[in-house]
Parts: sequence; C-alpha cells; structure tokens
Amino acid sequence: MPSAAQQLQNLSHAWNEPEISLSAIQRWLTQFPAEDQAIAIRLLECMELHSWARMLRECRLLHQRLCMDLRDDGFDVDGFTDIDFTRAFVCKSGDIASYVYRKANCLSVNHFKTIEALHHSREDRSQRAIVILDDYIGTGSQFIFQFLGRSPSNTDLISSYKRARLCSLVVHDDARTKWRLLQRHCIEEVMAIEEQQLVCIDFSLERPSLIQNLSKIDWRKAGLIAAQRDFPVMAHPSLTAEERISMRQFLNGCDRDARTGTTEFLLGHHTFFYGAPNALARVLLPLFKRVEDFTIYPKESLRGLPAEIIDYDIENPEPMTPH
Repeated sequence: MPSAAQQLQNLSHAWNEPEISLSAIQRWLTQFPAEDQAIAIRLLECMELHSWARMLRECRLLHQRLCMDLRDDGFDVDGFTDIDFTRAFVCKSGDIASYVYRKANCLSVNHFKTIEALHHSREDRSQRAIVILDDYIGTGSQFIFQFLGRSPSNTDLISSYKRARLCSLVVHDDARTKWRLLQRHCIEEVMAIEEQQLVCIDFSLERPSLIQNLSKIDWRKAGLIAAQRDFPVMAHPSLTAEERISMRQFLNGCDRDARTGTTEFLLGHHTFFYGAPNALARVLLPLFKRVEDFTIYPKESLRGLPAEIIDYDIENPEPMTPH
C-alpha cells in the first residue's frame, strides 16, 4: 500500500500536462480534517483527466465509431461528401473538441460548418447526415433543452437531415438514459426528469413549448456516440464497499458546506486539461478549475440559485466571476 506522499506524487505525475502541481494538490488536501484526507486522496485517484494526448487518441476512437455507424447507413465516410460536421454552441468547450477532432482525424476544415451557415444554406439535406461534436455530455440538458427545445429553428434544421449524430468524448449515463427515452418518443418523461433534477428552475412557462419542439424530431434517426462513459465517482470499480460508503459520507459533508450547483448531483469522474465539466462535485473545482459558465436557463427562471457558476483558480481562492 503506497504512502499518502507517494499517492500524491503519482497524481501529480499523472496530471503534469494541465499543470496541476504537487503543491496545488497538497493545498487542496490540507483543507480537510486529517481523518478525511485518505478518502479525499482516493477521490482524486478515481478521477480521469483527459490530457491533450489522450484527447487526440479518443477523438480517433470516436471517429472510428462514427464512421462504422454512418457507413452502415450508406453514408460516404471516406470523402464525407454527404456529412456536415458542426458544434452546438459557440465559445464553449465544444469548440476545443471540434478543433481536436479535426486535427486528430486529418479532416479538412471544409467539412466543418457553423450552425449559422447551415441555417442559411439552401442545400437539400434529406439524404445528408449532421454530426454535432462536444467534449462532455452530462445530463444532456444543453443539447436537448437549450439547443433544440428552446430553438424551433434548430429542431427544424436537425429534422431536415436523414440522420443526426451527437458525438462526444465522454457521455454520462444520465444523458444515455434520457436519450433512450427520447428514441422511444417519451418526451414528457424526459421533461419530468429535467424538472426533478433541476428543482431550481421554474419550467411552468416553457414546458408546453419545450415538449412541442422536442416532439418534432424523429429521435429514431438521432444517435448518441461516445468514446468514454462517465458515471458517479462513487461507483468507480477500484473502490471497495467500505470506500464507497466513506466517499459518499465525505461528499455529503462537503455538500453541506457549499451551495449545490445545477448538475453536480451527477458526481462524474472525468475532467479535461483545459477545465472541468459541470458534473463534478463542487469540492473538486478549486483543483481542476471550471473555465466557463454552463448554465443554460435564463436568470429569471431560477429559484434560489444564482445563474453564475463560479470559476475557480487554485492560486486564487476568491471567485473570479463577478456577482
């Protein structure tokens, strides 16, 4: 059994690309009582950090899975003459994923189009496929409810294609569950899950339009493809039964000391060298850094929760996002 010092050294070595230093890990650890530090280290050991090199490998794997899928439907996966690549949101981490995906698979920039350009195109899409790229999908709320549910023009765009594929480096089991329900056209059930998960959001005014817009899509033609699977860190296979109990108690205790964010209940265990997805437990954010605001609902619909999701810097414990 390695010592705590050796465990920290190993973590620092594994995470050297995103410049999470040994001293940063030690500072993060010392905020906890001595009796909690062992399980805090185990929490870090369960984290999977996607470096630049790892993202390149995973983008190649993701591309292979996409090509196998679309080839079965008769699409040109050699020249991509009938496939449009894009990303849902501008200035989000999906931009990075799209860039890495293109570089990793030596794809021409001509195969990539913005959503705005696709909206203005007069090309017949009835025999084409659209591929939307992202780095991490947790609940799927951004794509399902923001990109599609709250935008009739985007639902019309997706529906105009013969096939649609949402491709992500990492997909949480929560999003997979919703996707399976959508493909069975259980729109109202997905809406109910969204309302149960995000109790801080008032959906009463938007609910009818969200359901109506999502019902326009033939979800049987829409696929979800991922390179890696995410699930709650407490279900990590390396943990013993006793460690799972200890980690749950540890994370519950941390939750009592801080306000809960919108989707931290997912307790995912994947993060990226450029920033953390919103599925991580809040206690991890000072270490891995959250670099963008993932909130998708307007401030006026929030109930008892600030719209801003705070950015953290391990060298500056004060919140960087103005209130």
